[in-house]
Amino acid sequence: MMEFHPHAVAYLDILGFSNFVKAAEEDSIKLKQLDMLFNEIIPREISSEGRNSAFPDNMELKCLSCSDSLVISAPISEKSPYPPLVAVSIKAIQITHALLDMGFLVRGAIAVGNAHCTESNIFGTGFQQAVEGEKSAVDPQIMLNESAVQALDGLKGSLYGNLGIFAKNNSGQIILDSIYPEQNYLPNKNGDVEEYFKKYRQIIMDNLVHINPEARRKWLWFSGLFNANVKYFTSRFGFLKDKTMMISDDELPDIVINYLNPPPADSTWLQERSPQPLCVKIKAPERSPKEES
Repeated sequence: MMEFHPHAVAYLDILGFSNFVKAAEEDSIKLKQLDMLFNEIIPREISSEGRNSAFPDNMELKCLSCSDSLVISAPISEKSPYPPLVAVSIKAIQITHALLDMGFLVRGAIAVGNAHCTESNIFGTGFQQAVEGEKSAVDPQIMLNESAVQALDGLKGSLYGNLGIFAKNNSGQIILDSIYPEQNYLPNKNGDVEEYFKKYRQIIMDNLVHINPEARRKWLWFSGLFNANVKYFTSRFGFLKDKTMMISDDELPDIVINYLNPPPADSTWLQERSPQPLCVKIKAPERSPKEES
C-alpha cells in the first residue's frame, strides 16, 4: 500500500535551458555541451553509483531528473545520521556548482512535508510546496519555504547551529548559499576552490554583457551572491584568498552569508571577528558536523 512520509524535498530548475536546447539544434558546440550535460554531468551528480554514493546509505537520498528539472529528497527519520534537510541542501549545492561550471544558473526551493518517493517518481504536498516555491523564487536562488525554515531554525542550539551553508537574501528570505566554497561540494572534489571561483567569475562577467535584459538581471543578482562569498570567506577561513575577485557594481543585492550565525550589524566583522561557519561531512559516521579549518 502506498504511504506518505515526511521528507525534505528540493526542486531545482536549470535557467535558460529551453533557449539553450533550441540553439543546440543548430550549433554543434552547444549540442556537444548538451550531450555532456545529460550523459556525463547530471548522471554523475544524481545517480546512486555517482557522487550520491558518498552519502550514508541510511540517509536514503534520492535524486530524479526530467528535462530541465531535478528533484532531491530524503525522508525525515530517526536513523538519519544527520538532518535530511542538511543532506538535501548539500546535494543541491553540489548540483549548482556542477551546472555553474557549465555556465548554467539554477533556481529552486526546498520544503519539508509529506511525499511518496520511488526510484522514478515523487509526489505529495512536500514536493508540491517545493515546486511552488521555485516559481516564486524569481532570482537564481534556492529558497527555503516556511516549512524548511522552521526545520532549519530547529537546528539552532544543536551541533548544527553554526552550519554555514544557509544565507539571507536582500528581501530577508532564507536561501542556500548555493556556491558555498567547500572542496567536497565542487564538481571535482579534489579541485581547488580558488580556481573554481576564478572560473565562475569569468562565466559571470561574460554573461553580464548579455543582450537579453532579463538574462542580464539574473546574472547581476547572482553576482551579488558571488561577491558575498568572496567578501565573507576571503583570507579568514582559508577558502578564498584573492579579494580582487569581487565584482564591482552598485546594482548588486546585499546578501548575508552564514544565516544561522550571522555577523554583527556593524563593520567589526570585517576584521577577523566574523563567526566561523561549519560544514557537514557528507559521509559522516558520527552525528556531528566537521569544523572548517
